[in-house]
Amino acid sequence: MAARRARAACAAALMLLLPGPGQGADGEESWMPALRHVLASEKKCDMGDILWSREVPVGSSVTLEGRIRCLDGREFDFTRLRPHMKFDVRLCQPSVC
Repeated sequence: MAARRARAACAAALMLLLPGPGQGADGEESWMPALRHVLASEKKCDMGDILWSREVPVGSSVTLEGRIRCLDGREFDFTRLRPHMKFDVRLCQPSVC
């Protein structure tokens, strides 16, 4: 009985450590490297924090949108209409956001 509880506790602990769906081995979402590349190449932004992100179901596909903060303090809104498409990145202005 105690061995069964120990195995169950061990399995539960391992589930907490494993990355979730869409995450790499380091816990990073699968889309983050592509967003980081677009920000660096087009906006000269070293990605800092992801302020928020969400997946929005649109018909049979899922749109990804969110906001990031660069290490220099600038904020950008991002969207990607489909997983195979490039990110659209716009500077977040106080009058727009």
